[in-house]
Amino acid sequence: MATVKLKFRPSSVCDAEGALYYQVIHKRSVKWICSGYRLFPEEWDEKAAVLLAPPEGGRRAQLLLMRSVLDWELRRRRKVIHDLEASRKEITLDELCDVIKRLAPCKTVFAFLQEQVTRQAQMRRQGTARTYGNAFRSFKKFREGTDLIFEDLSSDMMERYEAWLLDRRLKQNSISCYLRTLSTLIHKAADEGWLPDRNLFDHVRLSYVKTTKRAISVNELKAIADLQLSRDSTIAFARDLFMFSFYMRGMPFVDIAFLRKVDLKNGMLTYCRKKTNQCLTVAWEKEQQEIVDRYAHLVEGSPYLLPVIRTADGTEYNQYQCMLENVNRALKKIGEMVGLHVPLTTYVARHTWASIARDMDVNIAVISEGMGHRSLKTTQVYLNSIDTSKINEANRKIIRRITGGI
Repeated sequence: MATVKLKFRPSSVCDAEGALYYQVIHKRSVKWICSGYRLFPEEWDEKAAVLLAPPEGGRRAQLLLMRSVLDWELRRRRKVIHDLEASRKEITLDELCDVIKRLAPCKTVFAFLQEQVTRQAQMRRQGTARTYGNAFRSFKKFREGTDLIFEDLSSDMMERYEAWLLDRRLKQNSISCYLRTLSTLIHKAADEGWLPDRNLFDHVRLSYVKTTKRAISVNELKAIADLQLSRDSTIAFARDLFMFSFYMRGMPFVDIAFLRKVDLKNGMLTYCRKKTNQCLTVAWEKEQQEIVDRYAHLVEGSPYLLPVIRTADGTEYNQYQCMLENVNRALKKIGEMVGLHVPLTTYVARHTWASIARDMDVNIAVISEGMGHRSLKTTQVYLNSIDTSKINEANRKIIRRITGGI
Protein backbone atom coordinates (compact mmCIF):
# COMPACT_ATOMS: atom_id res chain seq x y z
CA MET A 1 0.00 0.00 0.00
CA ALA A 2 1.34 3.44 -0.98
CA THR A 3 1.74 6.17 1.62
CA VAL A 4 2.18 9.94 1.44
CA LYS A 5 3.63 12.07 4.22
CA LEU A 6 4.62 15.69 4.70
CA LYS A 7 8.35 16.25 5.21
CA PHE A 8 10.61 19.23 5.83
CA ARG A 9 14.03 19.81 4.27
CA PRO A 10 16.06 22.57 5.99
CA SER A 11 17.92 25.08 3.85
CA SER A 12 21.67 24.80 3.47
CA VAL A 13 21.78 28.56 4.13
CA CYS A 14 21.83 29.51 7.79
CA ASP A 15 18.59 31.12 9.11
CA ALA A 16 16.87 30.66 5.71
CA GLU A 17 13.54 28.99 5.05
CA GLY A 18 13.51 25.31 4.20
CA ALA A 19 11.15 23.44 1.86
CA LEU A 20 8.07 21.38 2.65
CA TYR A 21 7.47 18.44 0.35
CA TYR A 22 5.33 15.33 0.06
CA GLN A 23 7.10 12.00 0.42
CA VAL A 24 5.39 9.24 -1.58
CA ILE A 25 6.39 5.63 -0.85
CA HIS A 26 5.21 2.67 -2.90
CA LYS A 27 6.72 -0.81 -2.79
CA ARG A 28 9.77 0.52 -0.97
CA SER A 29 10.43 3.11 -3.67
CA VAL A 30 10.39 6.79 -2.69
CA LYS A 31 9.64 10.01 -4.57
CA TRP A 32 9.30 13.60 -3.43
CA ILE A 33 6.81 16.23 -4.64
CA CYS A 34 7.34 19.90 -3.79
CA SER A 35 4.46 21.47 -1.86
CA GLY A 36 5.38 25.03 -2.80
CA TYR A 37 5.53 26.10 0.85
CA ARG A 38 8.56 27.10 2.91
CA LEU A 39 9.21 27.28 6.66
CA PHE A 40 11.87 28.23 9.14
CA PRO A 41 13.25 25.25 11.07
CA GLU A 42 11.68 26.40 14.36
CA GLU A 43 8.25 26.35 12.69
CA TRP A 44 8.32 22.60 12.10
CA ASP A 45 7.84 19.73 14.57
CA GLU A 46 9.80 16.85 13.04
CA LYS A 47 8.46 14.21 15.40
CA ALA A 48 4.78 15.06 14.94
CA ALA A 49 5.27 16.20 11.31
CA VAL A 50 3.17 19.35 11.84
CA LEU A 51 3.64 23.09 11.50
CA LEU A 52 4.15 25.07 14.66
CA ALA A 53 2.37 28.43 14.91
CA PRO A 54 3.51 30.86 17.63
CA PRO A 55 0.82 32.12 20.05
CA GLU A 56 1.28 35.58 18.57
CA GLY A 57 3.32 37.39 15.97
CA GLY A 58 3.16 38.48 12.36
CA ARG A 59 3.45 34.97 10.88
CA ARG A 60 0.87 33.28 13.09
CA ALA A 61 -2.09 33.83 10.75
CA GLN A 62 0.01 32.83 7.73
CA LEU A 63 1.22 29.63 9.42
CA LEU A 64 -2.25 28.65 10.62
CA LEU A 65 -3.60 29.05 7.10
CA MET A 66 -0.65 27.09 5.71
CA ARG A 67 -1.32 24.30 8.20
CA SER A 68 -4.99 24.11 7.18
CA VAL A 69 -4.12 24.10 3.47
CA LEU A 70 -1.48 21.38 3.86
CA ASP A 71 -3.76 19.22 6.02
CA TRP A 72 -6.47 19.50 3.36
CA GLU A 73 -4.07 18.67 0.54
CA LEU A 74 -2.57 15.74 2.46
CA ARG A 75 -6.01 14.21 3.10
CA ARG A 76 -6.93 14.65 -0.53
CA ARG A 77 -3.74 12.98 -1.73
CA ARG A 78 -4.28 10.04 0.58
CA LYS A 79 -7.83 9.63 -0.66
CA VAL A 80 -6.69 9.71 -4.29
CA ILE A 81 -4.09 7.03 -3.58
CA HIS A 82 -6.68 4.90 -1.77
CA ASP A 83 -9.17 5.21 -4.64
CA LEU A 84 -6.54 4.38 -7.24
CA GLU A 85 -5.35 1.30 -5.40
CA ALA A 86 -8.93 0.15 -4.89
CA SER A 87 -9.75 0.49 -8.59
CA ARG A 88 -6.59 -1.01 -10.07
CA LYS A 89 -4.60 -4.16 -9.32
CA GLU A 90 -1.28 -2.70 -10.37
CA ILE A 91 -0.12 0.88 -10.25
CA THR A 92 3.38 2.28 -10.37
CA LEU A 93 4.95 4.95 -8.20
CA ASP A 94 5.41 7.18 -11.22
CA GLU A 95 1.69 6.90 -12.06
CA LEU A 96 0.76 7.78 -8.48
CA CYS A 97 3.02 10.82 -8.50
CA ASP A 98 1.69 11.99 -11.88
CA VAL A 99 -1.87 11.90 -10.57
CA ILE A 100 -0.87 13.78 -7.39
CA LYS A 101 0.96 16.47 -9.35
CA ARG A 102 -2.13 17.09 -11.47
CA LEU A 103 -4.33 17.76 -8.43
CA ALA A 104 -5.39 21.37 -8.11
CA PRO A 105 -3.97 23.12 -5.04
CA CYS A 106 -6.28 24.01 -2.18
CA LYS A 107 -8.17 27.22 -2.86
CA THR A 108 -8.65 29.56 0.09
CA VAL A 109 -11.87 31.48 0.72
CA PHE A 110 -10.32 34.88 -0.01
CA ALA A 111 -8.72 33.62 -3.24
CA PHE A 112 -12.04 32.19 -4.42
CA LEU A 113 -14.00 35.35 -3.59
CA GLN A 114 -11.47 37.53 -5.40
CA GLU A 115 -11.69 35.23 -8.44
CA GLN A 116 -15.47 35.70 -8.53
CA VAL A 117 -15.15 39.49 -8.37
CA THR A 118 -12.54 39.48 -11.16
CA ARG A 119 -14.63 37.12 -13.29
CA GLN A 120 -17.70 39.36 -13.13
CA ALA A 121 -15.59 42.40 -14.04
CA GLN A 122 -14.10 40.56 -17.02
CA MET A 123 -17.62 39.69 -18.17
CA ARG A 124 -18.47 43.42 -17.93
CA ARG A 125 -21.02 42.76 -15.21
CA GLN A 126 -19.78 45.75 -13.28
CA GLY A 127 -22.75 46.01 -10.94
CA THR A 128 -22.42 42.38 -9.86
CA ALA A 129 -18.65 42.77 -9.53
CA ARG A 130 -19.20 45.77 -7.27
CA THR A 131 -21.71 43.87 -5.11
CA TYR A 132 -19.41 40.86 -4.84
CA GLY A 133 -16.45 43.10 -4.06
CA ASN A 134 -18.31 44.93 -1.29
CA ALA A 135 -19.34 41.64 0.33
CA PHE A 136 -15.80 40.26 0.04
CA ARG A 137 -14.23 43.35 1.61
CA SER A 138 -16.77 43.31 4.44
CA PHE A 139 -16.14 39.64 5.25
CA LYS A 140 -12.38 40.16 4.99
CA LYS A 141 -12.61 43.04 7.45
CA PHE A 142 -14.65 40.87 9.82
CA ARG A 143 -11.87 38.27 9.59
CA GLU A 144 -9.30 41.02 10.25
CA GLY A 145 -7.59 40.06 7.01
CA THR A 146 -7.04 36.43 8.06
CA ASP A 147 -7.75 34.02 5.20
CA LEU A 148 -9.09 30.50 5.73
CA ILE A 149 -10.03 27.35 3.84
CA PHE A 150 -13.63 26.43 3.12
CA GLU A 151 -13.64 23.59 5.65
CA ASP A 152 -13.10 26.18 8.41
CA LEU A 153 -16.34 27.99 7.55
CA SER A 154 -19.22 27.24 9.91
CA SER A 155 -22.76 28.38 10.67
CA ASP A 156 -21.42 29.78 13.97
CA MET A 157 -18.99 31.96 12.01
CA MET A 158 -21.85 33.31 9.88
CA GLU A 159 -23.81 34.15 13.04
CA ARG A 160 -20.79 35.98 14.41
CA TYR A 161 -20.41 37.82 11.11
CA GLU A 162 -24.07 38.91 11.28
CA ALA A 163 -23.55 40.12 14.87
CA TRP A 164 -20.43 41.99 13.74
CA LEU A 165 -22.45 43.77 11.05
CA LEU A 166 -25.20 44.62 13.54
CA ASP A 167 -22.62 46.02 15.93
CA ARG A 168 -21.60 48.49 13.22
CA ARG A 169 -25.19 49.78 13.12
CA LEU A 170 -25.80 48.83 9.52
CA LYS A 171 -29.41 48.81 8.38
CA GLN A 172 -31.06 45.41 8.18
CA ASN A 173 -31.28 45.43 4.39
CA SER A 174 -27.58 46.27 4.10
CA ILE A 175 -26.79 43.36 6.40
CA SER A 176 -29.06 41.07 4.41
CA CYS A 177 -27.37 42.18 1.19
CA TYR A 178 -23.91 41.26 2.53
CA LEU A 179 -25.14 37.90 3.85
CA ARG A 180 -27.11 37.00 0.73
CA THR A 181 -24.19 37.88 -1.52
CA LEU A 182 -21.76 35.86 0.58
CA SER A 183 -24.25 32.97 0.57
CA THR A 184 -24.41 33.11 -3.23
CA LEU A 185 -20.63 33.05 -3.50
CA ILE A 186 -20.24 30.17 -1.07
CA HIS A 187 -22.87 28.18 -2.95
CA LYS A 188 -20.76 28.71 -6.07
CA ALA A 189 -17.81 27.26 -4.16
CA ALA A 190 -19.95 24.28 -3.12
CA ASP A 191 -20.89 23.71 -6.75
CA GLU A 192 -17.16 23.53 -7.54
CA GLY A 193 -16.65 20.99 -4.77
CA TRP A 194 -14.76 23.15 -2.28
CA LEU A 195 -17.09 22.46 0.66
CA PRO A 196 -19.84 19.95 1.43
CA ASP A 197 -21.99 22.06 3.78
CA ARG A 198 -24.48 24.33 2.01
CA ASN A 199 -26.38 25.19 5.20
CA LEU A 200 -24.00 27.73 6.69
CA PHE A 201 -26.61 30.49 6.57
CA ASP A 202 -29.54 28.66 8.19
CA HIS A 203 -29.32 30.72 11.38
CA VAL A 204 -28.89 34.21 9.96
CA ARG A 205 -31.45 36.50 8.41
CA LEU A 206 -31.15 36.63 4.64
CA SER A 207 -34.56 38.13 3.81
CA TYR A 208 -35.02 41.83 3.22
CA VAL A 209 -37.39 43.88 5.34
CA LYS A 210 -40.11 45.87 3.65
CA THR A 211 -39.18 49.51 3.27
CA THR A 212 -41.46 52.43 2.51
CA LYS A 213 -41.26 53.07 -1.21
CA ARG A 214 -40.96 56.74 -1.99
CA ALA A 215 -43.33 58.20 -4.52
CA ILE A 216 -44.35 61.82 -4.85
CA SER A 217 -47.67 63.32 -5.92
CA VAL A 218 -48.60 64.75 -9.30
CA ASN A 219 -48.49 68.27 -7.88
CA GLU A 220 -45.03 67.73 -6.43
CA LEU A 221 -43.83 66.30 -9.72
CA LYS A 222 -45.20 69.34 -11.56
CA ALA A 223 -43.45 71.63 -9.07
CA ILE A 224 -40.15 69.96 -9.88
CA ALA A 225 -40.76 70.21 -13.61
CA ASP A 226 -41.68 73.91 -13.34
CA LEU A 227 -38.67 74.97 -11.25
CA GLN A 228 -36.77 77.85 -12.80
CA LEU A 229 -33.18 76.65 -12.75
CA SER A 230 -30.05 78.07 -14.28
CA ARG A 231 -29.53 76.56 -17.73
CA ASP A 232 -26.49 74.27 -18.05
CA SER A 233 -26.21 73.95 -14.27
CA THR A 234 -25.68 70.63 -12.50
CA ILE A 235 -28.97 70.99 -10.67
CA ALA A 236 -30.88 71.62 -13.92
CA PHE A 237 -29.25 68.54 -15.48
CA ALA A 238 -30.26 66.46 -12.45
CA ARG A 239 -33.87 67.69 -12.72
CA ASP A 240 -33.95 66.88 -16.46
CA LEU A 241 -32.63 63.36 -15.90
CA PHE A 242 -35.24 62.83 -13.17
CA MET A 243 -38.05 63.96 -15.49
CA PHE A 244 -36.60 61.92 -18.36
CA SER A 245 -36.74 58.83 -16.14
CA PHE A 246 -40.39 59.54 -15.36
CA TYR A 247 -41.27 60.15 -19.02
CA MET A 248 -39.57 56.84 -19.86
CA ARG A 249 -41.89 54.86 -17.56
CA GLY A 250 -39.58 55.10 -14.57
CA MET A 251 -36.44 54.03 -16.41
CA PRO A 252 -33.61 53.23 -13.92
CA PHE A 253 -30.67 55.62 -14.00
CA VAL A 254 -28.22 52.92 -15.08
CA ASP A 255 -30.27 52.31 -18.22
CA ILE A 256 -30.47 56.04 -18.95
CA ALA A 257 -26.68 56.31 -18.64
CA PHE A 258 -26.04 53.65 -21.27
CA LEU A 259 -28.72 54.68 -23.80
CA ARG A 260 -27.24 55.01 -27.28
CA LYS A 261 -28.36 57.12 -30.19
CA VAL A 262 -28.88 53.99 -32.29
CA ASP A 263 -31.50 52.83 -29.76
CA LEU A 264 -33.87 55.51 -31.09
CA LYS A 265 -35.50 54.61 -34.42
CA ASN A 266 -38.79 55.55 -36.06
CA GLY A 267 -40.24 57.21 -33.00
CA MET A 268 -39.45 54.28 -30.71
CA LEU A 269 -36.61 53.80 -28.24
CA THR A 270 -35.64 50.18 -27.61
CA TYR A 271 -33.20 49.19 -24.88
CA CYS A 272 -32.29 46.20 -22.71
CA ARG A 273 -32.45 46.60 -18.94
CA LYS A 274 -29.07 46.20 -17.30
CA LYS A 275 -30.60 44.38 -14.34
CA THR A 276 -32.61 41.72 -16.19
CA ASN A 277 -31.47 42.02 -19.82
CA GLN A 278 -35.15 42.36 -20.74
CA CYS A 279 -35.77 44.39 -23.89
CA LEU A 280 -38.31 47.22 -23.64
CA THR A 281 -39.68 49.63 -26.24
CA VAL A 282 -40.89 53.12 -25.29
CA ALA A 283 -42.75 55.49 -27.59
CA TRP A 284 -40.73 58.67 -28.12
CA GLU A 285 -42.65 61.80 -27.08
CA LYS A 286 -41.78 65.47 -27.47
CA GLU A 287 -41.00 65.72 -23.74
CA GLN A 288 -38.15 63.21 -24.05
CA GLN A 289 -36.89 64.89 -27.23
CA GLU A 290 -36.83 68.33 -25.59
CA ILE A 291 -34.55 67.04 -22.85
CA VAL A 292 -32.26 65.28 -25.32
CA ASP A 293 -32.09 68.42 -27.49
CA ARG A 294 -30.92 70.50 -24.53
CA TYR A 295 -27.78 68.38 -24.22
CA ALA A 296 -27.19 67.45 -27.85
CA HIS A 297 -24.12 69.73 -28.03
CA LEU A 298 -22.48 67.74 -25.22
CA VAL A 299 -22.77 64.40 -26.99
CA GLU A 300 -21.56 65.35 -30.44
CA GLY A 301 -19.34 62.52 -31.64
CA SER A 302 -20.47 60.32 -28.74
CA PRO A 303 -22.53 57.15 -29.20
CA TYR A 304 -24.55 57.96 -26.07
CA LEU A 305 -27.87 59.76 -26.08
CA LEU A 306 -27.25 61.81 -22.93
CA PRO A 307 -23.99 63.16 -21.42
CA VAL A 308 -23.76 60.80 -18.45
CA ILE A 309 -20.84 58.82 -19.84
CA ARG A 310 -18.39 61.14 -21.55
CA THR A 311 -15.54 58.85 -22.63
CA ALA A 312 -15.46 55.25 -23.86
CA ASP A 313 -12.18 54.19 -22.25
CA GLY A 314 -13.10 51.26 -20.04
CA THR A 315 -14.19 53.45 -17.12
CA GLU A 316 -17.82 53.72 -18.23
CA TYR A 317 -19.24 52.04 -15.13
CA ASN A 318 -17.21 54.28 -12.82
CA GLN A 319 -18.42 57.33 -14.76
CA TYR A 320 -22.01 56.17 -14.30
CA GLN A 321 -21.50 55.67 -10.55
CA CYS A 322 -19.89 59.08 -10.15
CA MET A 323 -22.69 60.80 -12.08
CA LEU A 324 -25.34 58.94 -10.08
CA GLU A 325 -23.87 60.31 -6.84
CA ASN A 326 -23.73 63.84 -8.23
CA VAL A 327 -27.28 63.70 -9.58
CA ASN A 328 -28.73 62.32 -6.33
CA ARG A 329 -26.91 65.02 -4.38
CA ALA A 330 -28.49 67.68 -6.62
CA LEU A 331 -31.92 66.03 -6.44
CA LYS A 332 -31.91 66.23 -2.65
CA LYS A 333 -31.47 69.99 -2.99
CA ILE A 334 -34.35 70.11 -5.47
CA GLY A 335 -36.51 68.15 -3.06
CA GLU A 336 -35.81 70.71 -0.37
CA MET A 337 -36.61 73.55 -2.78
CA VAL A 338 -40.13 72.20 -3.45
CA GLY A 339 -40.72 71.15 0.16
CA LEU A 340 -40.73 67.37 -0.20
CA HIS A 341 -40.91 65.27 2.95
CA VAL A 342 -38.90 62.41 1.43
CA PRO A 343 -35.34 62.53 0.04
CA LEU A 344 -35.52 62.92 -3.73
CA THR A 345 -33.42 60.40 -5.66
CA THR A 346 -33.41 59.07 -9.21
CA TYR A 347 -35.37 56.02 -8.07
CA VAL A 348 -38.27 58.16 -6.83
CA ALA A 349 -39.14 58.78 -10.49
CA ARG A 350 -39.68 55.05 -10.98
CA HIS A 351 -41.87 54.71 -7.89
CA THR A 352 -43.80 57.83 -8.87
CA TRP A 353 -44.59 56.56 -12.37
CA ALA A 354 -45.96 53.32 -10.93
CA SER A 355 -47.91 55.16 -8.22
CA ILE A 356 -49.54 57.62 -10.63
CA ALA A 357 -50.36 54.83 -13.08
CA ARG A 358 -52.07 52.90 -10.28
CA ASP A 359 -54.05 55.95 -9.15
CA MET A 360 -55.20 56.46 -12.75
CA ASP A 361 -56.58 52.89 -12.67
CA VAL A 362 -54.08 51.62 -15.21
CA ASN A 363 -54.26 47.82 -15.34
CA ILE A 364 -51.57 46.16 -13.24
CA ALA A 365 -50.48 44.06 -16.23
CA VAL A 366 -49.82 47.26 -18.17
CA ILE A 367 -47.84 48.74 -15.25
CA SER A 368 -45.86 45.53 -14.97
CA GLU A 369 -44.99 45.54 -18.66
CA GLY A 370 -44.12 49.23 -18.59
CA MET A 371 -41.70 48.80 -15.70
CA GLY A 372 -40.05 45.73 -17.17
CA HIS A 373 -41.07 43.40 -14.34
CA ARG A 374 -40.90 39.71 -15.16
CA SER A 375 -44.08 38.84 -13.27
CA LEU A 376 -47.28 40.45 -12.02
CA LYS A 377 -46.38 39.23 -8.53
CA THR A 378 -43.32 41.49 -8.51
CA THR A 379 -45.42 44.45 -9.58
CA GLN A 380 -48.09 43.70 -6.99
CA VAL A 381 -45.52 43.65 -4.18
CA TYR A 382 -44.03 46.83 -5.61
CA LEU A 383 -47.36 48.66 -5.73
CA ASN A 384 -48.51 47.41 -2.34
CA SER A 385 -45.60 49.16 -0.68
CA ILE A 386 -45.32 52.31 -2.78
CA ASP A 387 -47.52 54.87 -1.16
CA THR A 388 -49.09 55.16 2.30
CA SER A 389 -50.52 58.64 1.72
CA LYS A 390 -54.11 57.39 1.31
CA ILE A 391 -53.91 55.36 4.53
CA ASN A 392 -52.44 58.34 6.36
CA GLU A 393 -55.19 60.60 5.00
CA ALA A 394 -57.85 58.14 6.17
CA ASN A 395 -56.28 58.02 9.61
CA ARG A 396 -56.18 61.81 9.74
CA LYS A 397 -59.92 61.97 9.01
CA ILE A 398 -60.65 59.37 11.71
CA ILE A 399 -58.65 61.31 14.30
CA ARG A 400 -60.39 64.56 13.37
CA ARG A 401 -63.77 62.83 13.61
CA ILE A 402 -63.03 61.86 17.20
CA THR A 403 -61.28 65.03 18.31
CA GLY A 404 -63.67 67.38 16.53
CA GLY A 405 -60.90 68.95 14.48
CA ILE A 406 -61.44 70.32 11.01
